Amino acid sequence: TRRLNLASSHFSKALQLVMASFLTVLCAVLSACVLQATAQENPFGADAATEPTATAAAQPVFEEPAAGRRLGESDPITGLTFSLKDANGTDVRDGEAPDVFALSMTLPSAAHTEAIVQVPSTVFTSNFVFQMADVSSGSRRLEGDGADEYGRRLAACSVTSASVVDCSSTSLGGTGRCLKLGLSGGVCTSVSAELSNLASTYSAYVSPNLAAANIEISVRVFDASGNPTSATSAAVFAVLSQAGVAISDPITFYKGKKTKFWLPLEGEHLLVETKDLGIFASVFQGPRTDLQWFDRFFIKLPDGRKVVEVGVKRDSINYNSTALRRHGIFSQLEIKLGNSEVPLQKRQRALFSLGGVKVGVGTQRFDPPRLHGQPVTEFVNVETPSISFVLVASHAGNEFPDNIELQKKHAHMDWITQDMVGTGSFTGILPQIWGVQQPLSAQVAAMLQEPTAAAQVCAEV
Repeated sequence: TRRLNLASSHFSKALQLVMASFLTVLCAVLSACVLQATAQENPFGADAATEPTATAAAQPVFEEPAAGRRLGESDPITGLTFSLKDANGTDVRDGEAPDVFALSMTLPSAAHTEAIVQVPSTVFTSNFVFQMADVSSGSRRLEGDGADEYGRRLAACSVTSASVVDCSSTSLGGTGRCLKLGLSGGVCTSVSAELSNLASTYSAYVSPNLAAANIEISVRVFDASGNPTSATSAAVFAVLSQAGVAISDPITFYKGKKTKFWLPLEGEHLLVETKDLGIFASVFQGPRTDLQWFDRFFIKLPDGRKVVEVGVKRDSINYNSTALRRHGIFSQLEIKLGNSEVPLQKRQRALFSLGGVKVGVGTQRFDPPRLHGQPVTEFVNVETPSISFVLVASHAGNEFPDNIELQKKHAHMDWITQDMVGTGSFTGILPQIWGVQQPLSAQVAAMLQEPTAAAQVCAEV
């Protein structure tokens, strides 16, 4: 399961950067984005007026994104994503050395000859030139008919050179390092590049261990005459901490230890409780009694008020939801804010808070996708002073590697943490499994035992 990149500290700045970078139409500089608050019914009720982070009107803040545009219009760079991989090909986490720098974007027009990517010095510590044997390029992942999500077929740009220089020597200016990519020019609009062997061949120029943090990049491209264009964009990648993760069927990882557990099929179960919130979850049964997955999450304040409820939309995931995506409607997640029983419909970025719990809603492109035929992943990000995490939907590829239909049928929720502070005071099922809450109760101990009827296969698969 792929980990998503989201902020865990300085929420007001970092989460907005993450939200902006995850949108299809990305802001080149977040401070240049003008976000208009929409007039919506307060989902938290009248008592939200006591919330210290509320606006002057004492309402939760919802932010309206700019209207989307199709590729081919006069637009900045779109679809910009980047990631850092370790030597095993997975997203780097804190304390690990990056081995691959992967970048993907769509240019607004053809005939660009160079792209400059501003990268923090926490990644590239010195200037150097890549050997072309360590540079690969190709096209972005397309939909099944060979076109992108807008119905446009994209021609791939070849990366002809790659080097790291001081940003002060480029048109971007500023401090830090800049990655210069030479492009083939001509009729090409899609850039997808991987720079590999960072941890071996270029170890003298690359950080040996990244800290858990947001890493933001910004990009500018140049035309055939070498002049800078107005095409710019920004993206954020989150280096996650070695914190707790609960995914799949279900499994939790904590400080490198993997533990499988089973929850009762009925009701909501308190996974984690901190001084700020409680994280509850329900599960659904698989085709065998030893298979179950997260179906829905409920985030609540200590006084019991619901902040947000997030569930997986298996029906629309298994249905051809291309039309829903193109109309900007949530097709993967059912999201209910506060005390509202009406799920969000329009897929747009939104930020709000209640009782010190901050929530962001948005989308991010993933390659390969977390769900079949859906390159854009919908997510909900939650943050408090004690914990931050992401909720996303995923297919059941781990359990059914050779059966796509079963993978889709058992689409489920994943819960992935970015940061946890003061875990010694955490309570609930997972802190007991992680060993931070003692003693292990008989109820939680039973959740570590595989169901006795595991070998029985349900009649309907």
